[in-house]
Amino acid sequence: MPLEHAILAFLELRPMTGYDLKKYFDQSVAHFWSATQSHIYKALDGLEEQRWVTVTLIPQEGKPNRKEYRITKEVRVELRQWLVTPLPLEAVRQAWLIQLFFAHTSTNTEIVTLLEARISAMHTRLERYRTAVQAAIAENAEQFGLDRAQALWQLTLDYGIDNTEHELLWLEKTLARLRELPPMP
Repeated sequence: MPLEHAILAFLELRPMTGYDLKKYFDQSVAHFWSATQSHIYKALDGLEEQRWVTVTLIPQEGKPNRKEYRITKEVRVELRQWLVTPLPLEAVRQAWLIQLFFAHTSTNTEIVTLLEARISAMHTRLERYRTAVQAAIAENAEQFGLDRAQALWQLTLDYGIDNTEHELLWLEKTLARLRELPPMP
C-alpha cells in the first residue's frame, strides 16, 4: 500500500484536500512515485473507510464543499512502522524496453527514432528535476519548516537525477550500437 502510506505521510505534514495531495505528489515525489487524481481519491476513500483519516467538510460559496483529510492519531503508529520496515524489491516494468526487445522486425532507422525520442524526453525530465522539482523542495521545506525533511527530499531528487543521467548514458551508448545492427532479412 505505498500510495496509501505516501498519502498518510503527506497528511502527517498537515491536513489536505485530494487536490492538495495531487499538487504535492506532482511537485515533490513524482520523480519516483506518480499518482493520478483518481487514484488519490480512491485511496482516500479507502483510508476513510478504514478510519485511518478523518474528513472535515469545508463549505465554499458557489462550489461543492471541500473535503479536507487529516491523519488519525492511531494510524501514526502504523505509518511509523511502515516507514522503517524494509520493502521487497519491486519488479522492473519498462514498456519501452519491450518495444526494443521485440524490434527485430523494425528497421534500424525506426529503432533509432524510438531511442532518440526517449533521449529527448529524458533530457526534458532531467531539466525539470534540476529546476522545478529542485525549487519545490526548497519551497515545501520552507513552508513546512522541515530542514531534516528537506535533506531527505534532496536525497530522493538526487536519486532521480542520477538514474536519469545513467539512463541517458546507456541510451547514447546503445544508440551507437543500434546504428550498427545487421540489416533486416
